[in-house]
Amino acid sequence: MEYYDPHTNKWNMCAPMCKRRGGVGVATCDGFLYAVGGHDAPASNHCSRLLDYVERYDPKTDTWTMVAPLSMPRDAVGVCILGDKLYAVGGYDGQTYLNTMESYDPQTNEWTQMASLNIGRAGACVVVIKQP
Repeated sequence: MEYYDPHTNKWNMCAPMCKRRGGVGVATCDGFLYAVGGHDAPASNHCSRLLDYVERYDPKTDTWTMVAPLSMPRDAVGVCILGDKLYAVGGYDGQTYLNTMESYDPQTNEWTQMASLNIGRAGACVVVIKQP
């Protein structure tokens, strides 16, 4: 993995993830970077395996740690933070665009099923908008 340093205008290497992947959803929560789901080979490779893995990166120690897996593999999953929870929204399971959503609690290291979307989506950008 690489990170950008705006002070030096350079990209620098940091520790690699435990599991190499593409199509991963990412978000930051409480100073950690979370890498959620994805696939383990190029998308054009029909032998590509979809992943339920979730990893947490600690920039202070430059280390990745596996945390509780998703309830199902999700490629191209949308990820965001709302409050103190990480949300995994939609994605692709190899045959279907998923309409399911689950939330991760970093305090308990557990995923919980949430209300489903009306329509399945993959590769969606998920954001939180605070109402005035």
